[in-house]
Amino acid sequence: MKPLLTLIFTILYSIPIVYSQSVVRSTVGTGGSSQTVTSNNKSYFVSQSIGQASVIGTSTKNGYTIRQGFQQPPHSFKIGSLNVESDLRATIFPNPFQQSVYISFKDLIENDVSVIMHDISGRLILKETFAASQLITLPLANIASGDYILNVISGKKHLTTSIIKQ
Repeated sequence: MKPLLTLIFTILYSIPIVYSQSVVRSTVGTGGSSQTVTSNNKSYFVSQSIGQASVIGTSTKNGYTIRQGFQQPPHSFKIGSLNVESDLRATIFPNPFQQSVYISFKDLIENDVSVIMHDISGRLILKETFAASQLITLPLANIASGDYILNVISGKKHLTTSIIKQ
């Protein structure tokens, strides 16, 4: 009896391993499907997964490329360039902060300074341009506590850093 139970257990345990699936770039799920549809002499790839139906494709016009749909291909492409150097030297203090953040530049600032701040989910918190100055004050008392990404651009130089609101 014991050898028979062992044999049955071994067979039942090995079936999922033998018939396991591998994940490839396609729709994964029991309710998903993909179809190529032609309309007005254009072909569209329609893909549906659990809870999502969207058109997948790219369109290029005037040097801009737009990728449609939520399901994105596994490859990323460089679409454009900021044409900036990454050597803007500055001290950002205090970090963590409670009321204000100060940006003290080590380089001579001759151009306007753009400051762009996002929260960690990518939501835009601040976008402001300041006149050329060696010290900039950012009053940030009204934002929520958390981690933020700060981008500072002046001319062709930029600095990206993270700051923390207590």
